[in-house]
Amino acid sequence: MNKTQHHGQKLLQKWLLITMLFCLSACSEPVVIRQPLDVSKANQTATAQFTVKNTGTYRFALMFVTGSTFDVLEQQFAIFGDIHEEGVPIDMRLRVLRDGVSILDQDVRTVGTYWGEVFIRDERRLNTAVRLIRILELSPGSYTIEARTTSDVESFRGIESYVEFSYYNPKH
Repeated sequence: MNKTQHHGQKLLQKWLLITMLFCLSACSEPVVIRQPLDVSKANQTATAQFTVKNTGTYRFALMFVTGSTFDVLEQQFAIFGDIHEEGVPIDMRLRVLRDGVSILDQDVRTVGTYWGEVFIRDERRLNTAVRLIRILELSPGSYTIEARTTSDVESFRGIESYVEFSYYNPKH
């Protein structure tokens, strides 16, 4: 390899690295926060704080860790529900504060699961069924979000659950 080819290859590598870093930063989601939440008990709370720099859509969802055998999955989805069956409802209270001022304080009944998601938590790969709580458009500001269970739901006892607060762009 001559000196010109070597220089060209180094330049190409630098350009690819810069392009890749730009794409990763431009394509990354501004907010993805997941916290454990025992949905089987009343008054369990998950909170998150984050800053929104540009107006965008944000999704609040429950995530239920799924089993690994057909029998367990069949039992779980009778509880979780799906797009055709509601499953066992979970009543929640969703509060959203922007810059310390309440913009939402609402009781929400969640039913069904509509998609799945996989994420890593404490070095474990978790497959989850996801249940929508609410989708909101948030304008710039500092946010505090609180999701709280309002009643006991015995059917979910022993099912590992999380609440997710995340940026949502359905066009991607």
